[in-house]
Amino acid sequence: MAKQYQFVIMFDEETNRWSLDYESEESAFPNGTIYDTDTKTWEFGYAGDGNYVGNEQEVAETISNMLDLHNQLTA
Repeated sequence: MAKQYQFVIMFDEETNRWSLDYESEESAFPNGTIYDTDTKTWEFGYAGDGNYVGNEQEVAETISNMLDLHNQLTA
């Protein structure tokens, strides 16, 4: 099963910082942020009760860490 993880990244001009924009995800991806290329279906990355689907948590943490590092280097 191959999954593709979608994220919304925003730039805030006030703080001059990049970050993941979880608040906009639902409007950008109303059927979920993970696309299964085998079944051609979408699912949500957060399953509730602290549980995540697939590699959602690890991928989000990696992107967040990369954005944090970029923000530090460009501050």
